[in-house]
Amino acid sequence: MPRTHSHSKSAEERFRMVSEAAYFRAEKRGFDGNHAMEDWIEAEEEIDRVLLEPRRMKEKEAFRKRIEAQLDEWDARLADLGHKAREAGSEIRADFDAQVGALAEKREALQSGLHELLAHTGSTWKELRGGIEKSWDEMRKTLDRIASRFK
Repeated sequence: MPRTHSHSKSAEERFRMVSEAAYFRAEKRGFDGNHAMEDWIEAEEEIDRVLLEPRRMKEKEAFRKRIEAQLDEWDARLADLGHKAREAGSEIRADFDAQVGALAEKREALQSGLHELLAHTGSTWKELRGGIEKSWDEMRKTLDRIASRFK
């Protein structure tokens, strides 16, 4: 029984698409009847990827925009903290500079991870997204600790 998805294609359209894809797989194999189930399952996976890709692309784009907005906010906040650190004593400034250096490395890794994330789908996308969210949370906590020293 074909799986159904909440997208614009009806179950009948999906079934037709899977049938055609399975047919072409069988044809490519010379209609060797020993692989009909394998052809069908692979065709279902292929068609489901095609049908779900527009939704995944929207999800990726929304995630990218959210992370980039957070990075812009982070950069502005960090710039403000930099001004406060320059006004503070040299000991605080040196500590601030060291922590900012570590954060800059994490930010670069986050930006790089975001680009890699956008190139993947499926479980890889979910794993990379989880890693980016974890990195972002660590950066936010570090920035909050730095900011608390200037209150």
